[in-house]
Amino acid sequence: MRKPGHTTRVMIMDACVLIDFLHADRTVLQLVSRYVGPVYVVSPVVEELRDINGPGELIELGLSVIEPEIEDAYFAASNITSISFQDTLCLLTAKRHGLTCVTNDTSLRRLCEAEGVPLLWGLELLLALNTAGGIPQNIAEHIAQTIHETNPTHITQAILKRFKAKLSRG
Repeated sequence: MRKPGHTTRVMIMDACVLIDFLHADRTVLQLVSRYVGPVYVVSPVVEELRDINGPGELIELGLSVIEPEIEDAYFAASNITSISFQDTLCLLTAKRHGLTCVTNDTSLRRLCEAEGVPLLWGLELLLALNTAGGIPQNIAEHIAQTIHETNPTHITQAILKRFKAKLSRG
């Protein structure tokens, strides 16, 4: 499945990236789990999703739902930060378990960087999936275009253009 020499990443995905993929092409989530690495979602993020029928559907899509540690939930609930309760749990869970946080949220990214948590942009998953041999370039480009069309505020034309340039360099 994975190309020789490919390193597996263990990731946690926030709601914004998950929603983008659910709207664009949910099957890509199974491919990411198979070719790039395991993907976790904290249970409070599942509650934010309107396009799924609970955690079982995410599991069918290749994602693992993880319960946050009680200490992290208390901390996230009692501390007012620039990010949501769910994003705080993503950050704390990523830090606690050494996970790569997949997010397009700039506030969450800034805090992850400050805490030394590895990061990926949502579209970087498509690049990694293409590199690992899980998806051809034209399909990766089509999915990115669909994400841009459904979420043009956060996945701008400029971001899409940079993605296509990186994808074509392979």
